[in-house]
Amino acid sequence: RQQLLFLHPHHPIMDEMIQEFLTSAFKNGKATGGSKFPLTDVYVKNGIVHFDIAVAGFSKDQITIEVNDDSLRIIGDKPKTADAVDPNIQYYKKDISERNFDVSYELRFRVADSSAEIVDGILKITLTPATVEKDTKRIEIK
Repeated sequence: RQQLLFLHPHHPIMDEMIQEFLTSAFKNGKATGGSKFPLTDVYVKNGIVHFDIAVAGFSKDQITIEVNDDSLRIIGDKPKTADAVDPNIQYYKKDISERNFDVSYELRFRVADSSAEIVDGILKITLTPATVEKDTKRIEIK
């Protein structure tokens, strides 16, 4: 699994640390299993982690997204189309992949909120990390 690190948005070295970590974690552009499929962009904007995943040809019913305390898993499961097994079709060029995928990313933060939508063939997942707000308490001397 890939590992994602998240620091509180107000941490003074957050940008540098996230940049260094993401560069290291994604230097080969590979998800679990060493595959570059599906193509994925991962970035942080305003303290929210974004995944933009190319899923052209998949409907929302063919994609499952699971998030728990330490991981994000995206599964694309599409039945084979008739033309993929039709012996009468002769392709001259076939770049559009019809393969399924199952990728996971290790999260180093708890997720407070999440959302997902498909826009123009791109699955957009946003994960808002949970922040622990600590109240200052006074201790009275007796």
